[in-house]
Amino acid sequence: MNQISRREVLIGAAAFGLTPVSSKLRMLSPEQGFSFAFFSDTHFGLKSNYDENVSMFAEMKDAGFDFAINGGDVTDYGWVGEYARERAALATVPFKVHHIPGNHDVRWSPLGPKAYKNGTRDPMYSSFDHKGCHFALLDSTVPLSHWGHFESEMLRWLEKDLAKVGRATPVFVFTHHWIGRDTVQTDNECDLLKVIEPYNVKIVFNGHGHSDLLWTWNGIHNTMNRGLYQFSWQKVDVDQSGGFVQLSRRTKEKPTQTELLKVELKPSKEKLAKWAIPASFAAGQVLSVAHPDAKEFRWDDGKWQAIEAAGIATSQLVGGTHRLGLRQDGSTYFDAGQSRVKASNGALHQVWEAELPGGVMSHIRAQGDRVYVSTMDGSVTVLRFKDGKKIWTSKTSGYCHSSPCLTPKNVIVGSAEGNVYAFDIKSGNLIWRAVTNGPVYGSGAVVGEIVAIASGDGSVYGLNVNTGKQIWKYTLPVSNTSFIQSPAATDGNLFFFGAWDSHLYALDALTGELKWRQGCCADRSFAYSPAIGGPVVADGKVVVPANGNVLYAFACADGAPAWETKSPGDKFGYSSPTIHNGKVIVGTLGDGGEGRSVDLATGKIDWTVSTGSVIYDSGPCVVGDVAVFGSVSGLLTAAKLEDGKIVGQFRMPTGHLLATPASLGNRIFAGSYSDKVVALDVVF
Repeated sequence: MNQISRREVLIGAAAFGLTPVSSKLRMLSPEQGFSFAFFSDTHFGLKSNYDENVSMFAEMKDAGFDFAINGGDVTDYGWVGEYARERAALATVPFKVHHIPGNHDVRWSPLGPKAYKNGTRDPMYSSFDHKGCHFALLDSTVPLSHWGHFESEMLRWLEKDLAKVGRATPVFVFTHHWIGRDTVQTDNECDLLKVIEPYNVKIVFNGHGHSDLLWTWNGIHNTMNRGLYQFSWQKVDVDQSGGFVQLSRRTKEKPTQTELLKVELKPSKEKLAKWAIPASFAAGQVLSVAHPDAKEFRWDDGKWQAIEAAGIATSQLVGGTHRLGLRQDGSTYFDAGQSRVKASNGALHQVWEAELPGGVMSHIRAQGDRVYVSTMDGSVTVLRFKDGKKIWTSKTSGYCHSSPCLTPKNVIVGSAEGNVYAFDIKSGNLIWRAVTNGPVYGSGAVVGEIVAIASGDGSVYGLNVNTGKQIWKYTLPVSNTSFIQSPAATDGNLFFFGAWDSHLYALDALTGELKWRQGCCADRSFAYSPAIGGPVVADGKVVVPANGNVLYAFACADGAPAWETKSPGDKFGYSSPTIHNGKVIVGTLGDGGEGRSVDLATGKIDWTVSTGSVIYDSGPCVVGDVAVFGSVSGLLTAAKLEDGKIVGQFRMPTGHLLATPASLGNRIFAGSYSDKVVALDVVF
């Protein structure tokens, strides 16, 4: 049997436990070492959290810190004015503050990472040395989303960075999205673990969870705070003469620093015991686990279950890639690796798997004998329908959240660096490039010789599909939420866009003139806007979901409301609908991973299916008489269009599935943050 063995790893100070001890901590002299502060989730808003954060800075002011690190969610929404308030607050402290980005810094900002870098004056990820220790500050953000992911490019950088440091230097790692504990937030956290395990990593500092926690993951100590505005932060003393690092925390309930953890600076010679799981196995096999401390297990993002004497059950697994997690208790976790499981997938039959240069967040397109995919490394890749062989790859200068838009001659895509590109559909050669004043997250739609596509500068551009020349430009009413990331739709006369200002826009295709706009959950916060799930058009209606749990239908011609529907379970929100034979097929947002079929004429919900795994951005695709839904965990679920009955499931290679699959004939194509596209035939 082929097996995957856990690598031998170095762990620091396993003998020290996590017993809290109250003490008034001393200030180290320069000869003894140094101290720094860690806090996270400051959430500076235009009108919120300033005084609370400044009061915590006042406590830090005279502590003798060499520096501090802000663990992300610096701002509430990534707006320019919020960063200005943070800089004003930082002017009250006498030490430098390093930053890492959080999801709130990139999720709702029209300028995205650019606003973060300009606002904090820090890069997205970096490292530095200080008095014999090494600090690695990572970017775990997924643009326009709250999920976490470590981009392959950054992990390659980190691998080289740590190799220069060596295996004896104490290392501290910082990530906004947590790793190695309950609820998987960062899909490829195990890839990070493989990089850092061989080194002398003392503590991994986490944010995002707004909880005061300590845990270990494969013997590596992890910590998390509540937000700084919630009166929680940590003091870290590196005592080089004593040979240890000491971690303490203040909280709202205990406003004096309380010691949490003491770890030796030198690397331990102890090694974790090895254990192995099969590289592949058939579902139904019972797995034995040799790890002596593991008491519970879970597959993928499932519930924790007790490990029985016989071993770990696998009968519930569908075919595909599965990850096994283990834990001793709520503060001691282990990664046991992943396996390819052989099992029946019902109607879904894998045909091929293709490697991509980056993760997929956009909608996949399929046409003729080709599959078109844009990826987060800025590439556009074209694959052959029958076997996934690469035909061509071309590169933009930023990441591509924008989906490919196909014309008879060109593939048109937006890029986060602010340009719109047209590549020759046969060769991939660059035909033209059009410049906007903001990142282009949205996807285009075409009427005649005009492609309409939105930019983070608050405008929609009507460009000539052959030359890229600007034909018209429409600018949204100016506000912090004048921002479109959704795909465009068209009925041949109008272009439709959902925006973060809580409105759906209809623009004249030839002139760009505003024909109408309708509020969608406009009586609520902008966060409930129809901005992620793109509008779709059929039978004179445009349908769009808003995150306030409303699916809206309007008359294309004049925007007159046709109907609106609310979900009784998981809510309408982020999943882009598709329309097929008079039915709106759409995913919903919630723990059940529910998909729905809604009658286009009346708005009545016909059926609901629970996939059992959370659906987020991914919209369903239809092939024959089956709808296929994609869940964040990588689970693909095929359901009959007639009644929603599940007829097949398949689990993708490990990585968040946020992209919308495409179909062609009886075949579907799904891509994820695994940097892979999988082709599956739907066969009964």
